[in-house]
Amino acid sequence: MDNDQKMINNAMTDQVHFNIGGTKFSTTWSTLQKVPNSRLARLQDDAKDTQQEQREFFFDRNPTVFGCVLDFYRTGVLHLPETVCGRQIREELGFWEISVGLVSSCCWRVLYKDDSVDKTMAFLDAELPVYPNGMQPIYKGERMSSTIWSLLEHPSSSLVAKGYILFYFICVVVSLIPDIIDIGFLHILNLVNMVFLLDFLIRFVISPNKVRFICSIINILDAVALVSCVFILIVKIVELLIADLNMSTHALVMLQMLKYVRFYRVMKASRGLTLLLLAMFKSKRAIMLYLAIMLVNCTFFGILTMWFESAEEYNYFMDVPTSLYWALITMTTIGYGDICPVTVAGKMIAVLCGISGLVILALPISAIYRTFSTLYARNRDRERHAIDLQYQPTLVPVNHTL
Repeated sequence: MDNDQKMINNAMTDQVHFNIGGTKFSTTWSTLQKVPNSRLARLQDDAKDTQQEQREFFFDRNPTVFGCVLDFYRTGVLHLPETVCGRQIREELGFWEISVGLVSSCCWRVLYKDDSVDKTMAFLDAELPVYPNGMQPIYKGERMSSTIWSLLEHPSSSLVAKGYILFYFICVVVSLIPDIIDIGFLHILNLVNMVFLLDFLIRFVISPNKVRFICSIINILDAVALVSCVFILIVKIVELLIADLNMSTHALVMLQMLKYVRFYRVMKASRGLTLLLLAMFKSKRAIMLYLAIMLVNCTFFGILTMWFESAEEYNYFMDVPTSLYWALITMTTIGYGDICPVTVAGKMIAVLCGISGLVILALPISAIYRTFSTLYARNRDRERHAIDLQYQPTLVPVNHTL
């Protein structure tokens, strides 16, 4: 009986209790000593934070994460709850002095799941701001430059911005009329080009990030189109002054065709199309990987087919560029039929080339779709949150003084 009583007393002495945010937990000191360099393991020697009679410690922390931490002491494997934010989990693990490197690989997604959300939200805030009062006459920013920038760059910011993008779209259509109908349209076309030039210069002057503005591909192509229009106008003026002078403007006319890129700016009026462009930009690594794989496969199948077809008298594969062209057309499932293998080995390689193209083609499409769906869902959350904040009732303090 004395031995049993002694064992019971020892077991009770080894017990330790925790009150974590109002939730009670119990374990033993021997369990806590399994991780000797942690906060819980040092509690046994710390008499300041404990009640000796009850052996209960109180911490105003998250009880859900603490339960996972306590299980780590018991089992040696650290799993994480799905219902807690990953950033808060890292803060809690830091408080309990548990390294994130001890987290089980099956829970890495839980640990870092919110980081991608924060990055996506920051990306959308920079590229596609939300304007809950988009039906107001004009967006009033903190400074006049921000107001003008929103008017020119963000059609959803105000009614004036919507009207301006409509005016810009009409100018773009008018600038394309001479390419469709061969009529004299010089004066109106010069006026439209002046609108484009003023728009470009104003956006450059008030741009909050001029380096990013200059490095934008759409802005670079727009600038090249504007410069070519100016040079064409100068050439025509010089030809009017000098009757016998005849200067070729074919290269400038070709550069002027870059004006079609302005339709991409008009697409900003549709947030769905803008999200699609942003998804393609975010998926640039997948697209670059796709192009690299396509280049390798085109080289492999094209040269291999050319080698098998070289023995035939009627050989379509006369050189390497032609063979690469055939492989690219086959892999993209276009198949014009202007070049085709005639040998059995060449046809077998053509089948493999087409199948590999179908498999590879699905890679960037799935990546862009996944990115687009993520951006669309996050943008919908942003817009809903902005509307809820706009219509949230203002709390008025109540005066209880009689």
